[in-house]
Amino acid sequence: MTHISREYAEALFALAQESGRPAEFETALDLTEETLKENPDFLKLLSSPAVSREDRTNALSSVLGGKIPLSVEMLLRMMVHRGHAKEIREMIVCYRELDRDSRRESVAKVVSAAALTEEQQSALAEKLEKRFGRKMILDCQVDPSLIGGIRVEAEGTVLDGTLRSRLREIKDVMNSGAPRPERSAALSNSRFSSSRTGSR
Repeated sequence: MTHISREYAEALFALAQESGRPAEFETALDLTEETLKENPDFLKLLSSPAVSREDRTNALSSVLGGKIPLSVEMLLRMMVHRGHAKEIREMIVCYRELDRDSRRESVAKVVSAAALTEEQQSALAEKLEKRFGRKMILDCQVDPSLIGGIRVEAEGTVLDGTLRSRLREIKDVMNSGAPRPERSAALSNSRFSSSRTGSR
């Protein structure tokens, strides 16, 4: 995440708090993100140096004007005018992080071999909330290649309980070339017994 996108996000978040309408700002950013995602050519236009600044900012207002709070529209126009249109998506991500942090919420990315049931998700969220001391919102994804178990990323921490991870750890140990204590001891005892038998 760039420093530029964070500065815009902090400015917009401050405006949302001052206005007392944070929900409206969040809805506006959802609409903006959806519009850019569904119309990639629109973002190209907003970012194109071949198009005048006035035409770019007017294009933004023609699409989003009247649908989002004026404060949000003006900040987006500023980003486009300054040539920072490509930072809009990152700004939205950063804004949401600031919003969640203000409410002591975090997103936990959960990857499992099979889809988790609602009961499993609730139980996992409860455990994560106890561990990290804040409300956790689960972003669940399915990856059949994991074979079994789940992998969780939250608050900069990775909790990997997948079978693939365990198999990888075993493989690393086997490839390390380090002697296995149990096997070494067994071989040593075997040699010792043989030498005693031969001496008799």
